Amino acid sequence: MNAVVDESIRMAAGLPETLGSQMNEAGVSLNYVLSPSFVEPEDYHWFVLRVPYGKEREVAATIQSPTLLTYAPTQTVARVKNGKRVFEQQSALPNMFFAYARENDLQYLHERPIAFPEHPSWTPGQLNFMYDHTRKNEMGYDRKMTVPFDQMLSFIRVTMQDDEHVRVYLNDAFSAKQGDYVEVIEGKFAGVRGRVARLHGQTCVLVNLEGICIASTAYVPKAFLKKIHA
Repeated sequence: MNAVVDESIRMAAGLPETLGSQMNEAGVSLNYVLSPSFVEPEDYHWFVLRVPYGKEREVAATIQSPTLLTYAPTQTVARVKNGKRVFEQQSALPNMFFAYARENDLQYLHERPIAFPEHPSWTPGQLNFMYDHTRKNEMGYDRKMTVPFDQMLSFIRVTMQDDEHVRVYLNDAFSAKQGDYVEVIEGKFAGVRGRVARLHGQTCVLVNLEGICIASTAYVPKAFLKKIHA
């Protein structure tokens, strides 16, 4: 599926039309979800999906549609080439991405190999759910991992910034003392909620997607922070 869902696939998967029409009116799906006027559709969640290493952006782009929003975070990395400092966009999570959808819609895609229209020589990829091993469903099995909507919005607001000082860390590879729970009220990170921390001698805000990763803002002046209840 590309920008427009094939009607037969949409009907077979039971994809709702309303989310697609609302996103199309906004022009850019991600911008619409981030807007204050967005109303969460019923039964939609942010799922965490695993794919073959290095294929996360291609898979995310392939399955995205007006009724299924994907987000594969990147981060800006500075490198020296031919004596000059250049910036590159790299995947922040090289074998996973996020999808805002209904569980049944993603299950439908999970059961089918995903071909890559722009890379016909690639072996079809497989979409796999990540599971939360600390929570069980009604059948006694591990629940599919999801991220709370507000938490995901903070994560997106951090990682969508083209800033070399924004970083994403895997949970087991990160250790830093965390302080008050705050909201950023000014600047390019306005709206982000997370824990204050000091990294490399500078104040920043951490957004923790438990069991997945931690995103760190670049420097945020203390005057831009408001303490709130978690």
